[in-house]
Amino acid sequence: MRRAMPACCHHHWIAMKPLVVKSCCALVAVVLSFPLLAQDAATAAIPVHAVNGTTGAPLGGFGAGAVKFDANTGTFAAMLRPPADAFDFERLKNAGFALSTRRGGKVSTVPVLKVRMVGGKPDDDAIWPLHHVNFGAADGISVSMTAFAPFDRSDPGRMSLPYAFYEFTVTNVAGGVAETALALRIDVGNAPVTNIAGKGFSTRAWSVYAAADGKPALVTGTDKADNHDKRGGTASSVVTVTLAPGESRRVRFVLAWYEDSDPERSWYLGQHRDSSTVAEAGLAHFDALKANAVELVDRMRASNLPDWLKNQTLNTLVNLSTNSMYKKDGRVAFAEGQWTCFGTMDQMWHARQIVGQLLPFFAWEELRYWARTQMKSGQIHHDTNKMDVGADRALRSVMVGWDDTEHADYRNIVKWVDLNAGFIISAYETYAATNDRARFDAIWPNVRRAAQRILDQADLYGSKEYPYTFDHSENSYDAGGDPNPFNASLSAVAYKLMVRLATEQGDKALAARYQLAYDTVVASFRARYLTDAGFKLGKHSEGYFGGQWLALNMKLGEIWSAADTDFVLGKLNDYYQPFYRGVGYADGTYDEWTPYLVTHYGGLLLNTRRANEWAVLQKDAYERQYLDRNHVFNHPLNILPRVKTPVPVATEIRSKKQYISMPALWRNYYDIVGYHRDARSKALWLKPVVLPEMNGRMRDALYASPEGYGTVSVTTSGRHGQNKELVFRPDTPLHVGTLHLADDFGDEVAVTVNGRKLPVRRTGSGYARELQVDWNGTVDKEGLKVTVAGAPGAAPPPLPAKSTRPEPVDSKSLARIDPYKPVQASKASKAAGTSVEVDTTGRSYVASINNFDWLQFSRVDFGSAGATSFSATVMGAVPGAGIEIVLDDVAGDVIGSLVMPAAPDGKAWATVTTPVRKVTGVHNVILRFHGSSQDSLMNLDRVTFGAAGR
Repeated sequence: MRRAMPACCHHHWIAMKPLVVKSCCALVAVVLSFPLLAQDAATAAIPVHAVNGTTGAPLGGFGAGAVKFDANTGTFAAMLRPPADAFDFERLKNAGFALSTRRGGKVSTVPVLKVRMVGGKPDDDAIWPLHHVNFGAADGISVSMTAFAPFDRSDPGRMSLPYAFYEFTVTNVAGGVAETALALRIDVGNAPVTNIAGKGFSTRAWSVYAAADGKPALVTGTDKADNHDKRGGTASSVVTVTLAPGESRRVRFVLAWYEDSDPERSWYLGQHRDSSTVAEAGLAHFDALKANAVELVDRMRASNLPDWLKNQTLNTLVNLSTNSMYKKDGRVAFAEGQWTCFGTMDQMWHARQIVGQLLPFFAWEELRYWARTQMKSGQIHHDTNKMDVGADRALRSVMVGWDDTEHADYRNIVKWVDLNAGFIISAYETYAATNDRARFDAIWPNVRRAAQRILDQADLYGSKEYPYTFDHSENSYDAGGDPNPFNASLSAVAYKLMVRLATEQGDKALAARYQLAYDTVVASFRARYLTDAGFKLGKHSEGYFGGQWLALNMKLGEIWSAADTDFVLGKLNDYYQPFYRGVGYADGTYDEWTPYLVTHYGGLLLNTRRANEWAVLQKDAYERQYLDRNHVFNHPLNILPRVKTPVPVATEIRSKKQYISMPALWRNYYDIVGYHRDARSKALWLKPVVLPEMNGRMRDALYASPEGYGTVSVTTSGRHGQNKELVFRPDTPLHVGTLHLADDFGDEVAVTVNGRKLPVRRTGSGYARELQVDWNGTVDKEGLKVTVAGAPGAAPPPLPAKSTRPEPVDSKSLARIDPYKPVQASKASKAAGTSVEVDTTGRSYVASINNFDWLQFSRVDFGSAGATSFSATVMGAVPGAGIEIVLDDVAGDVIGSLVMPAAPDGKAWATVTTPVRKVTGVHNVILRFHGSSQDSLMNLDRVTFGAAGR
């Protein structure tokens, strides 16, 4: 038998300040330091689907904060006070993993575990809610790790705790028995440290509990010899296992935190007293939570859909860790990202579809909060946080109370139609997905009031010539462009939904009211906009037909005809040219927004048999994000620049720009998979879109719904791929009342279900034509097998011609601007939300400056000496309002902030100056305005910079 080591030797030979190996058996041990080495050539390749080189997937509970493990540097970053756009990730002091191995009387150590590199690229894979890392091998011990977030579709409580999970697999790939110790360390400051026998260490704020599978293992916390008073410094939990040759063991760590500087910040504060009980819960549920996370990723990736699409779509769920808020009293909301607005109904309704499918509890709770904060007028707010507290993000991170109906938004939103429509859309979608009548009935009065508010807005801000369209409305497009077409088309969807809901409620008069509104706005929109003269191309024109896209996406049937749709797409193609330019704007821009362009426009392409065009558009957005790994978990609203030189290893740990509506990409994913379900009527849609690169076959494409997971498979044939052999497999038995299939056929078509030919009704029109089959039964795990065959119908639309219109560029000014001479604000290269006015002396100036408006001055040349101050000449400034000076991008780095003092004479021009961080070279300069007033913050005449040394 192997001689037992002294007790202290089991854990003293790996220590944590800063992970220097020690041995109380120094007389018999030799300490060596080994780098981690690559495995043999057969295991050297990095999987082609891997999202490697990021600074780590953000892992943490819903509304509980998150941590990232940067495998490239072996360090951690944490965001403990959600959300990230208010309190972003920061590096944790002296936090990381270590490995020590005792073999044949020698001790080797890897003080800081880092990912192995293969051909200059890291061998890891950050795909939320997982992060796989291959650390390579040291002294004959190979080490890999699977980290994961607490993803739990059945237990919102388990999903909402402040913890992250790390499971290591250690394998003895050399000869002879080896004793291996793994450690997770973290600096706990001055907090008292408690060693928990057999589990690890704990402080009030941080705990690391650990365990190993199989045979007994030794688990220890920070050693008393290192912390005589048990206070502060670096604490660690260590797991020691013995490995025979070829043997593998799993080692688990739960990293838990507890942040209560704001006692109302998170739901978990009402459930746990400190981090130790969170860590205890983590150990208890480790296997179940890992299984949940692995199942989602593995099943998503099991299909033959393009890897880029699966990765891009799945990683948008990072918002469940970075943007989520779940308050102690149950309030649920998402942070906008980039701007520190919370709630953001106009953007979030796009993304709420997948929340309702995956995690309906949180979708319903968020809608309940929106309902209880609805204004007395019926208007749905834009924000659910305090927006009248100035620019301080920490102050803005406070959410309003449950029934604070009249709170201030980031600007006056009484003209915003899309907020009300978005609430109705989300309520309907969540209800249809869940069939939860009790929850829907609880907010039905609020849905009715939101719909009435749209009618009121049509009266207040609508057109007399084109009834139920708008002349003076506002909406999400707050940075320029015409908001009125989007509001009109979206209101048509809201009216259509209200007809259905009112009918279900048995209110014939209400249904008739909204049927009239629907019929009228459809006709008015066609007359006003669907002509060469009426369809005005320009900034954000991708959204003009947003209602048509959404109706097709929600399987409501088309609102306007196929001919109308072809007309619109012809116009949009001439302007945007997605098949030839992707998302356009090679240098990036805030003039168009990625999630809107890819869903409003890209989704319309998908739903009109133009998958080739959609694929170029969305893949270009993907490449701009993923070829620079810094953007994978930090994608802003704006279009990113094309990546000229790939950045395979990220250095950016922040996620404050991660935008709220990025999960809207799941709408496109569901359109491709073809799954749609109305759990109330038991109707099932199976209308998959087989992409050109898939060679006529889709295999095991995953969907998620409140009823469970399932897959859709299809093989196509025929001249236009119209014939389909479909297999639908839900994980749990699913009752189906009617079956809806795509109708791309000519006069003849036949449908068989599980080998039986059934009658078919042809319904719908244009791009919403469907085959409806009255198949009534339960689908079990054996699946539903459907064949559809017949004569081909019309061919898909041809690829568009290449436009002669020049590609839009971000900078309107090719000449460089001298910042050391006064620059008229009215001459800005770009403006968002502002207007230009002229006084009686002929002076032009910028007016109507509201919260979050901005101006851009392109190609400002600061020279080599640089600038260190900024001045603005203003009038009528609201005290406390300010200007943030930002470089290169609307979401770029702030180099200075100018706060307006109280002015004795609000009608006189005054110059205000502030220092800025030294800036040299050529940059776009953006002035971002902020203030606590919903009205105009100031008038701006001119700006200038002061040269360094002057």
